Amino acid sequence: MYKNRLLPFVLILLLALLACGLPTAATPTQDQNAIYTAAAQTIAAQAGTPPAQVTGAPPLAPTNTEAPTLPPTPTDTLVPSATPTNTLVPSATAICDKTQFVSETIPDGSVFAPGATFIKTWRVRNVGACTWTAAYAIVYDHGDHLGAPDAIPFPGNVAPGQEVDLSINMQAPLTPGAYESYWKFRNASGVIFVVNPYWAKITVVAPTPTPTLHVFFPGPLIPLIPILFPNTQQVYNQVSVSAGTLGFVTATCPSGSVVVGGGFAAGNDMVVSASWQEGNGWRAGALNNSASSQLLNAYAVCLYNTAGSTTSKMDGGTASGGGIGHAVATCPAGSVVTGGGFGTNPTQLSVYNSSISGNGWQVYVKNKGATDIGFNAYATCLSGTSGTTAQVLAQATITGNNTGSAEVACPSGSLVTGGGFALGNNLVIYNTSMSADVTKWNSYARNTAAGDQLINDYAVCLSFP
Repeated sequence: MYKNRLLPFVLILLLALLACGLPTAATPTQDQNAIYTAAAQTIAAQAGTPPAQVTGAPPLAPTNTEAPTLPPTPTDTLVPSATPTNTLVPSATAICDKTQFVSETIPDGSVFAPGATFIKTWRVRNVGACTWTAAYAIVYDHGDHLGAPDAIPFPGNVAPGQEVDLSINMQAPLTPGAYESYWKFRNASGVIFVVNPYWAKITVVAPTPTPTLHVFFPGPLIPLIPILFPNTQQVYNQVSVSAGTLGFVTATCPSGSVVVGGGFAAGNDMVVSASWQEGNGWRAGALNNSASSQLLNAYAVCLYNTAGSTTSKMDGGTASGGGIGHAVATCPAGSVVTGGGFGTNPTQLSVYNSSISGNGWQVYVKNKGATDIGFNAYATCLSGTSGTTAQVLAQATITGNNTGSAEVACPSGSLVTGGGFALGNNLVIYNTSMSADVTKWNSYARNTAAGDQLINDYAVCLSFP
């Protein structure tokens, strides 16, 4: 009975619910697929698992939002990356033979008389990586030979960073004009390593005609009487001295002239032991302490157009062991000193002063040995003229471990007849001679110490009243 009584109320309630859920005419029909999708997504969210695709619903959008992975680039088309840090970049290759010009003698356009001799010197620095040796050479490239050989050996070893004087004995042509001589350097393998050649450029000028005196008397013209003026010129001779030996060479004045002085030039590691008048010429001697042959030059200063003559006077001295020796050779009355030199032991004695003293020539030596040893001073004495001589000097500084020189000119109206030098400690003389223009005297030395040293250069000047 109780159930039958509730049945009408249940039916009424069900009809009410159905009436509320029916769509009205204004409400659009909802997409069933959207209902399914929303329901499925709600269930998945609550369950924490990816939503399963419902049959008949559209595919679900992928949940991974990353960009798709591109296929790899083929390995044979990869662009190389920057140079790895462990790859070494090669450094610049050092140049074995390379020179740097420092200075020169005989400036371009220097004027010479026909046939005059001179020495062209280039001072160069070794700025390469290899040591130059005596197997290297100065070689003729093109232009005028100027009386020089085709090749001249380097004077000795020149380490990288060191400087050396490279010299060529030359002679002016007999025909007036402008001349150019070009030279390069060759290494021990025969390879030329100078790109731009070194050169000597000179001008040869014919001497001014000798003035002639005309004496007029009534009647015909008397022939000319030449008036000749005294002058000096320098001549040289050269020899190659073998390694470890003592060599000598003599330069002789031409006929019609008289020797009045002289000097020398020696290669590297040579000790000059002799410089004196020999007959009508000048003799030089030197010991070659290097491992290769070296050149030795003797220079004679010759006086022309004079009736005078010269003689050589000698005086000896002794230097005690470890001490200093001094000797003076004096010219006889009626003559004047025009030059001078010395004779020493090259292994034990070192000459540091060779110059005028009064009317004679003095020499100072240092004895490097322990025993006493003798040496000689020589004076060249001119007689038979009215000329007088005087000595002038110039001083220069030679920096440590370097070569250097000093130059002094005789006063205008006088003639250079000879010269000498005085050296500071640790200086070694290797060239003392007349300049190419015959108005000056030059002296060159090597400084074997680290400190600066002084060099005095002396010129003997002859004057006529």
